[in-house]
Amino acid sequence: MIEKYRDVLIIHECDVAYAVSCDSTGAIGEKENDVLKVDAEVVGRAAIKVALSDILCIGAWPIAISDTLSNEMNPTGIKIIDGIKKELTENEIYDIRLTGSTEENFPSTMTGVGVTAIGKAEKEDLKVRKAKVGMEVGLLGYPRVGQEVLCFDDILLLKDYVKIFRCNEIVEAIPVGSKGIKYELNVLKFTSGLNLLREYDDEIDDEKSGGPSTCCIVVYKKDDRQIVQNLVDKPFIRLGRLS
Repeated sequence: MIEKYRDVLIIHECDVAYAVSCDSTGAIGEKENDVLKVDAEVVGRAAIKVALSDILCIGAWPIAISDTLSNEMNPTGIKIIDGIKKELTENEIYDIRLTGSTEENFPSTMTGVGVTAIGKAEKEDLKVRKAKVGMEVGLLGYPRVGQEVLCFDDILLLKDYVKIFRCNEIVEAIPVGSKGIKYELNVLKFTSGLNLLREYDDEIDDEKSGGPSTCCIVVYKKDDRQIVQNLVDKPFIRLGRLS
């Protein structure tokens, strides 16, 4: 059976589940017509972080990655792929297969990257539909987008998503991207069938883009709040309680 859960495809097979996620990045890089100018290695790091955050948050560990680059291999592709490999190694994500393709027929003046990630999990370990009445909802990190991502240190990194994956006290986790916190809270409402008794105010813009998964909504038991709050060295905001 194949189901779509949020932005992830989950393939169920006996006692094992495979998760498939993807992300795309455009107009960010070193090329002439890129809107945001950054090193191509940074582009590779950001792209892989978003794709991996999706599968890590549902409790799957990455086993394969495909990168589809709308640019030439040398020099742009080499830098992007190098960024991907460094991000994996620095976060101790080993034994993972890489494949991909580049555009060698036509010259490109803007950077374009697509990434697909595949993860594997035991079905019982999936962080899917585990939210229950009375559990709390919090936010780790802070929504940032564009140039802000390069200027602030309150955003989640891949290492933080690895910690979320390994944290048994977090029963569900939703990375926040371009659609913002409010949208993702509605996704949680839809998948859980529960309402959120909101407890946050104007301390955060819940409609602002979270860019490359700069923050993450987490669900946990009230008694585990301190563990979750201290999980990463990033801001924690209590969003409310499920009812």
